[in-house]
Amino acid sequence: MKDRIYFYTLYERLWHWLQAVAIIALLITGFEISFTSLFSGKGFALSVSIHNILGIILSINAFLAFFYHIVGGILKQYIPGIEDFFSLGFKHASYYLIGIFRGDPHPFDKTPEKRLLPLQKITYFGMLHILLPFMVITGLLKWSAMYTQTYITMFGGLHILGPLHRFGAWLFLSFVIIHVYMITTGPSPLASLKSMITGYEERIHSSS
Repeated sequence: MKDRIYFYTLYERLWHWLQAVAIIALLITGFEISFTSLFSGKGFALSVSIHNILGIILSINAFLAFFYHIVGGILKQYIPGIEDFFSLGFKHASYYLIGIFRGDPHPFDKTPEKRLLPLQKITYFGMLHILLPFMVITGLLKWSAMYTQTYITMFGGLHILGPLHRFGAWLFLSFVIIHVYMITTGPSPLASLKSMITGYEERIHSSS
């Protein structure tokens, strides 16, 4: 009998898929906005409007999740410790670089109380607490240029903020690609995907 545990609540699953759709749509519309010469000029204004709306949805959804994790007392699961950057992080990385290809058992236990492993803690902390605010701030500054040049001039103008915002977008794209790959490394290639749909996940037992 498989050891199936309820990991993700309905809200967490809905939050995940809403963020996923918003991020992918932001990347697509952002690509069109950045490379207008490759697309019809008629769609530019629409892409800008959709991009701005999606940015607002992403920001509100992220804030609600932050509030949810504080109230639920589970925010600490998403904060990496010193050991996550060093001993545990190296152990986790070694598994994905070497151990997984040798068929070694996973070096960590994953439970509802400890759902994020060392590298995941580091990655999600950087994405949610550094990269996301950076994208929101640079995006808002670019948006403000449509109404006033005051704020955007304070930060070097569009020729500075534009490349910075696009750099953040490339980081988000890299995260999406790596994330899609990582979900295939579970007990089966589709196991992690199914867990984010049903809420149930097979426990990953450690080698210790």
